[in-house]
Amino acid sequence: MVQAIAYIRVSTDRQATDGTSLVTQRRRVVEYTALKGYRLVKQFVEEGESAKTDNRPVLKQMLRYCETERGKIDLLVVPKIDRFARYSEDYHHLKRQLRNLGIRVESIDERFDDSPAGKFLESMLAATAQFDNDVRSERTYNGMREAVSQGRWVWKAPTGYRNVRIDGRANIEPDPRTAPLVIEAFEKLARRVRVTDVREWLNEQGIPIRRNGFYKMVRNRVYIGIIEAFGVTSRGVLPFTPLIPFELFESAQTAIAPSNHPGVNQLDHEDFPLRGTVRCACGAYLTACWSKGNKRRYAYYRCRTCPRVNIGREFVESQFLMQLQRLSAAMTPDDQMAADLRSFWDGTQRQLRVRFEELERDRERIESQQANLVRKVADGVVPDHLAKQMLQENESKLRQINAKLSKSRSLDREPHFDVLIEFGTRFLRQVSEMWQDAEICLKKQIQSFLFPSGSIVVSNTHPRTAAKAPLTDGKVLPTGSLVHVGGPQRQKCEHDAALSKVEFLRDLYDTFGNA
Repeated sequence: MVQAIAYIRVSTDRQATDGTSLVTQRRRVVEYTALKGYRLVKQFVEEGESAKTDNRPVLKQMLRYCETERGKIDLLVVPKIDRFARYSEDYHHLKRQLRNLGIRVESIDERFDDSPAGKFLESMLAATAQFDNDVRSERTYNGMREAVSQGRWVWKAPTGYRNVRIDGRANIEPDPRTAPLVIEAFEKLARRVRVTDVREWLNEQGIPIRRNGFYKMVRNRVYIGIIEAFGVTSRGVLPFTPLIPFELFESAQTAIAPSNHPGVNQLDHEDFPLRGTVRCACGAYLTACWSKGNKRRYAYYRCRTCPRVNIGREFVESQFLMQLQRLSAAMTPDDQMAADLRSFWDGTQRQLRVRFEELERDRERIESQQANLVRKVADGVVPDHLAKQMLQENESKLRQINAKLSKSRSLDREPHFDVLIEFGTRFLRQVSEMWQDAEICLKKQIQSFLFPSGSIVVSNTHPRTAAKAPLTDGKVLPTGSLVHVGGPQRQKCEHDAALSKVEFLRDLYDTFGNA
């Protein structure tokens, strides 16, 4: 009796009516082998794998089984050639492997033998399977390319979005839960919060993301509403809307650029905390090292570009501490500034609440219109085609409103102004002492926050001679109280000045509030 095995495969969860489901294929194999008088030894079932590749787990298992049972198996039964292989070269390669083991291939749907005509027919059937696959691939490619040109996203939604179908067409829209978190992550990067801290924060918020995935996310132009694929660049259409303003996106790119992370190839070292912060007068970041001389070791910061610039560590760090003390005195808010900022904060919060209430009313109004429209359609007052158009317009408006409401709700998570001003005042008054006592990680954070572009230390060119000028170029908070002068231009200046101060305090709290 002929000893037979069977190979069955499905790549998707199709229904039995397709004739390709697992149940249907199993039944057909059993009936066919019984009709032919074959003894069915074993069935190999491959689920969720494409026939476009021979790198299939169950297929490999079957080939190993045939090798182990060499001489005991006579025949491989497949429901159809395209269940076995989609490419003709793959089919002939697999058939050759089986033939070397003394096993021939037999298809239930396609009948062929080893005669010249049978071999020709077999080759034609394998080529037909490949042709069918190539046509499907081409149609899929052209369909996806056309969708991209229309401004629709047709893949798995990136973080911050969710997949939707509008009139049967795939697209994405902002996810009410994750979109505000992605926006806040970009804002943190723009405020120069460390990449590691932003990624850890996202993980804490329930968005697990690895380092490479994080960089890929931040660089993805989909967040500014742009799709780039198949050689096509297009702008997304509703309900796909940008999450990130272009200016914020560019600020985040600058923050993660390698040039803004000096010394990335060097590990943070307790002996030289200012490496990667201090710059030479030429603009290059200083490196640091220990040198031997007179039976002692000396610590120096040095410039790789300027060959004779070597500055003692003690001098550089003392100048840095002096600079921190000056910044502390200049940046710590006084009582008048605190009062002015509180007034600005309260006014801003009132405006946000008013805007939130307006959005809520707009949403209720549109939802009421939707309900009325449905009733009118049911009563035959509004034609179906007109109702469909009106419903789509209202749904588009609702999505935009919900996206704005999600962003407004994210503002509720911000700390109260009293927390910001109290923390900022305490932090700035103690920043020099805090830096001295801090671990290397916190020192680096303070340096990066207050000196985002580094600080310049100037020395003469005599080797190992200390610099004469202190560190410069610090990040300075505008000081003094707000001046209330009439006129739109003055009011704008006052608003911008107050906003920059509040943003500084918020950035300070976001960066060091949990440090």
